[in-house]
Amino acid sequence: MERCIPLRRAAPAIAALAFLAPVAHARAAVAPACDRRCLLEMLWVYTEALTDDDPSRLPRAPGLRVTSNGAVVALGHGAVWGSPRRIPFREALVDPATGAALFYGVVTNAVRARGASAAAARAANETWWFYALRLKVVGRRVSEIEEIAYPGSAMGANAAALRLPDRIFDAVLPPAERSGRRELIAVANAYFDAVSGKLPYRAVPWHPDCERIELGVFTVNSLTSPGSCAGEFENPAVRWNVVNRRFYLTDLDRGLVLAIANFTTPPDLPHNNGSVVFELFKVQDGLIRQIQAFFRGNGQLHSGWGSGPGS
Repeated sequence: MERCIPLRRAAPAIAALAFLAPVAHARAAVAPACDRRCLLEMLWVYTEALTDDDPSRLPRAPGLRVTSNGAVVALGHGAVWGSPRRIPFREALVDPATGAALFYGVVTNAVRARGASAAAARAANETWWFYALRLKVVGRRVSEIEEIAYPGSAMGANAAALRLPDRIFDAVLPPAERSGRRELIAVANAYFDAVSGKLPYRAVPWHPDCERIELGVFTVNSLTSPGSCAGEFENPAVRWNVVNRRFYLTDLDRGLVLAIANFTTPPDLPHNNGSVVFELFKVQDGLIRQIQAFFRGNGQLHSGWGSGPGS
């Protein structure tokens, strides 16, 4: 036999439910945040879409904006899309505080049957690209996509040779060796100011272990580039105007800051090729320990994002 609750005794419960109902509705209306795992999974969905040449499963926000090499395109119509595709080099970076998910990769249509000859590969018109990607995720939906792709055999770089990224970028720092977000961005800006000739390179906080790798090639401490991270600035030709600096990602635990900027040609150095650069810094004890750059070094003057020169 069911028991009936007197109306006067049920009134407080009904009132409480009436009060909680709009609160619950408001909470449901607020899209859940995308944490670190969520952002990594979003990059997985996107890279799978690229290799499958099928972006239909990507959760998209209204007004999604997509650029490929600075030009606005439809989703799935960037320079590297098509079939078949694979991504043998992969490096994922995320920042839950900003909803940024970034990716360095090597994309290729080189898919061969076992035992296929080099002649068959040439006949298949195999292509390799260095690839950089930025996603902005809002409420578990992608609202911005920025892709940069560059032919994989330019300026001495060889995309086909890249396999695993340097795991120094995955290494978590002890708390005493970490920097705050503002300090990380200030360190990257100091480097850009040195590149622009606005700051003496000795004023940049360099780590004694510092290396700089550009499209898989060591640009310092090497046989053909003997200068150190700091010493390369002894060459007066190592100078570009660094504009449209955009800071999307910091990782305090790992000491990372990733900036996207336009390196534009100074009037007095007309042979310095301009480019849009994704520059990743590993900062330890407040000092630049490693720099990893992916970029489109073909004189691209505009990114399609940001404001002011280079946007």
